[in-house]
Amino acid sequence: MRFLYFIIIFLFISCSKNDSDFDEKSTDDTWKEIVNAFDFYEGLATYNITQGGINREYLLYIPPSIQSRTNLPIIFNFHGYSGQADQFFDMTDLVDIANENGIVLVYPQGSLLPGGATHWNAAPSTGTSPSFVNKSNTDDIGFFNSMLEEINQNNILDLNRVYAIGYSNGGMFSHFLACNTDNVFAAIGDVAGTMLLDTYNSCNPSSPTPFLKIHGTSDAVVAYNGFDPQGFKSVDEVVDFWKLNNNSNDSFIFNSMVSTSWANYMGPVDFEKHTYESDINGPSIVHYKMLRGRHWWDYSLDNDLKTSSLLWEFFSKHSRE
Repeated sequence: MRFLYFIIIFLFISCSKNDSDFDEKSTDDTWKEIVNAFDFYEGLATYNITQGGINREYLLYIPPSIQSRTNLPIIFNFHGYSGQADQFFDMTDLVDIANENGIVLVYPQGSLLPGGATHWNAAPSTGTSPSFVNKSNTDDIGFFNSMLEEINQNNILDLNRVYAIGYSNGGMFSHFLACNTDNVFAAIGDVAGTMLLDTYNSCNPSSPTPFLKIHGTSDAVVAYNGFDPQGFKSVDEVVDFWKLNNNSNDSFIFNSMVSTSWANYMGPVDFEKHTYESDINGPSIVHYKMLRGRHWWDYSLDNDLKTSSLLWEFFSKHSRE
């Protein structure tokens, strides 16, 4: 009985102390930061949102070195078909760039198809495209909007510098997002993806959207020249679409360079850099045509030629007016 008495006294004192600390700190700015997760957590953390009756998850990375939690650019990066957000976070190698430039990174997790693979819904579900693995009834646009609103609940973001990029199916989704959001993105990117037929036919962007495209000419998953049976548009068709939307001219700066290959069995990967200018937003479109490149995110061991470096070099030049 005496033992039980001491336990009760201990719990009472502990609870009283916690309540006292809360009352004292509730008027302190430090405590307010602790209460609000997006002001407090720096580094990598996992968050959940219920969207369309589905529990959705995303990884959020806030650089620990930032001086002020205001006016931060943000990059949403979408994994490929059957991908996992945590693995894609490691694969894409953006942390150093985020730390150096004060960028918020978001790696959302795709939802499950009936067969069990994760995906992004990259086209209207009512269309005629046969690409069953790249479209569904999932409201991924609603998921994106919910993430952006939640992350910016304390106005930490610069909403003129919101960017989206994705790999493969995630790249397809970046097009679908730009086609179905109202003047949200400063620029988008697509690595080894494309526009699905239904997205291509229905897309009516609300504004010019600078566009980065990186694609291997030997890609056997999402063919460079398109694949009609899956409703995949060719890279040239995708680039031409955004050229027209962005009022880009037909002249381009042509560079042929050699990249040190990250896949030794392939040897060096040559690439061409095509830049299409616009009177509205400068280098409106940049396309890296990776000669003999396959269905990869990275094509080089050179830090200056890694996809992470190429995308930030492009994104950093664009801000929404």
